[in-house]
Amino acid sequence: MTPAPHAPVCKVCGEPIKATWKFCPVCETPLGGPICPSCHQPVKDNWKRCPECGARLVCGSCGRRLAPGQDGCPACKAAGAAPAPGRPEALIIEAATEIALVFVPGGRFRMGDTFGDGIENETPVHEVQLDGFYIGRTPVTQAQWLRVMPENPSRFCGDERPVEQVTWEDVAAFIQKVTALNPGRRHVVLPSEAQWEFAARSGGREEKFAGGLAVDRVAWYEVNSGGTTHPVGEKAANGLGLFDMSGNVWEWCRDSFQDEAYRLHVPQNPVHTGKDRGADRVIRGGSWNLDAWSARCTRRSSCPTGFSGPAVGFRLAMIPDRADST
Repeated sequence: MTPAPHAPVCKVCGEPIKATWKFCPVCETPLGGPICPSCHQPVKDNWKRCPECGARLVCGSCGRRLAPGQDGCPACKAAGAAPAPGRPEALIIEAATEIALVFVPGGRFRMGDTFGDGIENETPVHEVQLDGFYIGRTPVTQAQWLRVMPENPSRFCGDERPVEQVTWEDVAAFIQKVTALNPGRRHVVLPSEAQWEFAARSGGREEKFAGGLAVDRVAWYEVNSGGTTHPVGEKAANGLGLFDMSGNVWEWCRDSFQDEAYRLHVPQNPVHTGKDRGADRVIRGGSWNLDAWSARCTRRSSCPTGFSGPAVGFRLAMIPDRADST
């Protein structure tokens, strides 16, 4: 029987097919489910790589499923296309690690506990002006870490889970390796805590959690995590398209920690690097094993630079050349 016009077609060879057919009569590809874009074998919806040939099944940046014949994600390629003159790229993919970084336009915001439910070190609320910067769409994953580092230190293993049990010094070593692979105008760093909060609050909005007021929608924390980290990007993104800035794992920042930092901040691009290399460093965002209060965008905490634990990870930032960030 000849299939009706406008019937579905085989994803591999384009032959018109019927919904009841089990395989394509021309190329013999099994029908009815997703297939690997490289070897065309059936795969499952939740698989990210083909177990037969190792090909990536979904875009490592945005999570879209790749179709047969695609050598990359068309959406991310379009987002990463050359920007208009004088404009930064909206999204960049760091080649060595496949980390996706989103451009955050510079702006002014009121930094600190604007909801009035924090503690003293989240005050006073003060105005901060930031230049544009890039920040990772997600925390750095274990697969991304292992692209440049020899061992995975994480307790909760999984390619798409955030890398954890990393000290601040471990992160500095990772950044040094990524920097060596990225010569040029962009500087790979940890975000300052001002950059981190501005990005978490979707560009400085009045948001309690990174994406709104509904913590369960955007965060893995003690109530819903099941006592473990989770693959990045499973919760809703915030207004900048960033995932897991509330919950999952705490994230190291560039600043040394000071209780009174907000009284000392300069008004533009504040960051406290500290003279003591061993000073405690800021962590932000809360984690899988703590309450919703700890996942607030304005929550500030700290750890010694040599501390590592299964609830502490990080995300990268990149500082573009000033000519690119205006």
